[in-house]
Amino acid sequence: MMSSGLYAMRQMSKLLLVIGFVLGFAFSTPRIAQAQATGSIHGRVMDPTGALVSEATAVLTQGSGRSETQSSKDGNFSFKSVTPGTYAVTVDAAGFATYSKEGVSVRSGQVVDLSISLTIKVEQQTVSVSDRNSGVNVNPDENASALVIKGADLDALSDNPNELANQLQALAGPAAGPDGGQLYVDGFSGGQIPSKSSIREIRINQNPFSAEFDRLGYGRIQIFTKPGTNKFHFRFLANASDSALNTSNPLVSQQPNYYMTFFDGNISGPLTKSASYFLDVIRYDLQGQSIVNAVNPDNISSTFSEAVPNPSSLTNIHSGLDLQTGSNNTLILREFYFRTVQTGAGVSALNLPEQAYKTDNQENTFQVADAVVVNAHLLNETRFQWRRIRNDQAPSYFSPTVTVQGAFTTGGNNQGVIQDHQDIFEFQNISTATIRDHTVRFGMRLRAYRDANYANSGTNGYYLFNSVAQYLAKTPAQYQATVISNLLARVLVFDGALFFQDDWRWKPNFTLSYGLRFEGQNRIHDHNDWAPRLALAWAPGHLGKTPPRTVLRAGYGWFYNRFTVANTFASSGSGTNATTATPYIIQAIHQNGINQQSYVIDNPNFYDPNAAAPTGTITSATGSIPSLYSIDPHFHAALDMQGGIGVDQKVGKNLTFNVTYLFTRGFHQYFTNNVTAPSFNPSTYTVVGSTPSTFNYQFQSGGVYKQHQLILTTNAQFQRMSLHSSYTFNQARSDTQGVTYFPSIAQDPSLDFGRPNFDIHQSLQLLGTISAPYAITFAPILFAQSGTPYNVTIGRDLTGNNQFNARPTYGTCGAADVVSTQYGCLDSNPVGKGEKIVPFGLGTGPANVSFSIRMSKVIGVGPKIGGPAPSQGAGTGSGIVTSGALSGGKLDATAKRKYNLTLTAGAINLFNIVNLASPNGTLLSPLFGKSQSLATGAYANPLPGNRYIFTSAIFSF
Repeated sequence: MMSSGLYAMRQMSKLLLVIGFVLGFAFSTPRIAQAQATGSIHGRVMDPTGALVSEATAVLTQGSGRSETQSSKDGNFSFKSVTPGTYAVTVDAAGFATYSKEGVSVRSGQVVDLSISLTIKVEQQTVSVSDRNSGVNVNPDENASALVIKGADLDALSDNPNELANQLQALAGPAAGPDGGQLYVDGFSGGQIPSKSSIREIRINQNPFSAEFDRLGYGRIQIFTKPGTNKFHFRFLANASDSALNTSNPLVSQQPNYYMTFFDGNISGPLTKSASYFLDVIRYDLQGQSIVNAVNPDNISSTFSEAVPNPSSLTNIHSGLDLQTGSNNTLILREFYFRTVQTGAGVSALNLPEQAYKTDNQENTFQVADAVVVNAHLLNETRFQWRRIRNDQAPSYFSPTVTVQGAFTTGGNNQGVIQDHQDIFEFQNISTATIRDHTVRFGMRLRAYRDANYANSGTNGYYLFNSVAQYLAKTPAQYQATVISNLLARVLVFDGALFFQDDWRWKPNFTLSYGLRFEGQNRIHDHNDWAPRLALAWAPGHLGKTPPRTVLRAGYGWFYNRFTVANTFASSGSGTNATTATPYIIQAIHQNGINQQSYVIDNPNFYDPNAAAPTGTITSATGSIPSLYSIDPHFHAALDMQGGIGVDQKVGKNLTFNVTYLFTRGFHQYFTNNVTAPSFNPSTYTVVGSTPSTFNYQFQSGGVYKQHQLILTTNAQFQRMSLHSSYTFNQARSDTQGVTYFPSIAQDPSLDFGRPNFDIHQSLQLLGTISAPYAITFAPILFAQSGTPYNVTIGRDLTGNNQFNARPTYGTCGAADVVSTQYGCLDSNPVGKGEKIVPFGLGTGPANVSFSIRMSKVIGVGPKIGGPAPSQGAGTGSGIVTSGALSGGKLDATAKRKYNLTLTAGAINLFNIVNLASPNGTLLSPLFGKSQSLATGAYANPLPGNRYIFTSAIFSF
């Protein structure tokens, strides 16, 4: 099965080698130019890690003559029509030492190429406000719809890694399709979010149609960490909050005390003249709570509302070495240690305290990157990452799980004991070449996932009741249990990719970007995925030397989503349960009918909530049906086809905005289907086939979706204020909600084509920093969105797919079994009546709004370190601010004293708005139409209250 895929990869590899050889030969061979009276200078600016540096100021001088330009987002700058002679070139960039080169000789007709590697500036007393300028241009990675956050703009984001993950997802906006956005840390996919103090910059939605990346560009988040420094620096942050400062959770009447403490220490300094190091340590402790708001199983006429203790801790150690191994070579070593421990996980709105389990998740990550400047035209980067992950999970109780649909779940947790050992390897080699008006990037990525998973899930038994009345009568609708022969499943998964990308500056006002990507993986039928990419940027009517004011952009590309979870956004939250890199493949190996065999018994004649049924009873009971999981033999990698058109516009000196329209079609989207389910007639709502001998739950790739998005972004840089805003209007239709979604009718998934949970019509994000009088900085952040669609179900299996997700029909008001709702009169027993089934995603949850703010002030203490202090309330409009002895409005500013103390106070959900999650959609539940929990994501509070107030102090020198 792999032969065709390996053949294609070999051919692509040969093609890339030939291209690399030709380009390398071209770049190392003297250029033959037409005779002309002048020459030119082209340069490329990089930091010590080999990353490209934008907005660096390059100055060309000869005697009293002087010419100045800035590097673009791809790090390039040029001086054209240079009179032959000898010049000096200097390059300045915020946060880096000045680069200077004397004796640059330019001859007639010659093109001089400079490859410039900057070093970290030690005695730095300035801070860049933003990486983005207030202009627009035709560079492919300088689209105005992107957001680059660094320096002071990072102030608005949370120091808490859990909350930071939620904020970044919200700032990236709603990604197309059910799979969400993608996270990169220092060029690697997946992984944990590092501490904010070690982040150099964050790029969101940049260069969305580049062939270098596998997933959709809108929704992509790239995090780059800081290198070491050549002078010793120390920084220590203490952050705390207590329930006494916060408002209580509105879903419980009584709430015990809780607290949170957070510490972050960072040191960096030199080892030798050409080597530096850093070490960052985080400790996070939360005495938290999980809020339960369910039907009381001991008194069904009442609600069980309780704040259940849920303590958790997080330890994160991040260290690194930066080695300048030669004038053209930089070696980078990084090591991460990450551990989360949580007691009381698994408890939530409808999950009672007995559902709790304990998790202990650990991850070690080792990274090595080597950047080599081969010659003036060619840069090669080699990267390797090894993630060693160990996850352990154990339930508090081992009694059978008992669920009443839409009402509550009690008893032992059905996930059981899980021990998962993973090793994830990733290797990349990427080259960047420049020749004339072309910037070419080409390379490869190889990944391997080794997973060994021990699990006894399902052995405790599972009783399911359709309604509270069934529960009171002790007549379960179904009993499920798993009989295990082999507790261990092992898998080795590979995927690989090759890409080629050319950004061609055809004219000064026109850039054409085109590329091709090839991907493939094992363990599925599909091995050959070709992903073409095309984009253009045009500044109409602009041929001058000054920056344009209007740029039109368009792009189109194919994007594939691998059948693993390694590409999904990885939160560093301490509340996640044990997951694997290949969960669906592992599940298919576990439950293949040999290693483990699950059984389903409808309407069992037994019920014991204290002990699982004996194996003999399970296998021989009347109506016992075995079930298994498999992967469709025709499985195809999910494909997203996205096209977009937009305009970047500069208004005045300080404002740019962008309007972009995106249309995305999804094919081969993932879901799980019961392929042995009996036939079903939707017009009469009756099962017409016979009961199968086995239920085969198969991972399939037959889903589709289509999505329209209109995105408006604004970036403003004023003297005392920096603001970024993004508004998205979104409309989507889909027949799947993701890989774990079961179609309500197995034979026709298209009947579920409706409003998916990513059809959130409107969303708004605002991020800013404001420099107030007395050198106080305010950093506001606003998130708002309209309601999330949710599905309305009966809570019964009426379609024969063994999933309790049948939807009601529109019935006659006042008739038997018909429930009057805000969505009309819905029939909860539509069998044989010929009524119309309600559409998928019938309901709409409440809108959510969260406004948060941080206020900070830097106080310099100790001896002065040179230079007069600026006046109070120094502005930041130039993009650079110098802090005074008792002033300085930036969290990361350095006042002109030896020691600095930063005091911060802030509030999450400042206006105490109650942001509720989507209501209960089970029609027969006593809680139907009510929200049992608060909203998640950016609208969630890291603590179990509603408004969260915190204080922090940072000491640094």
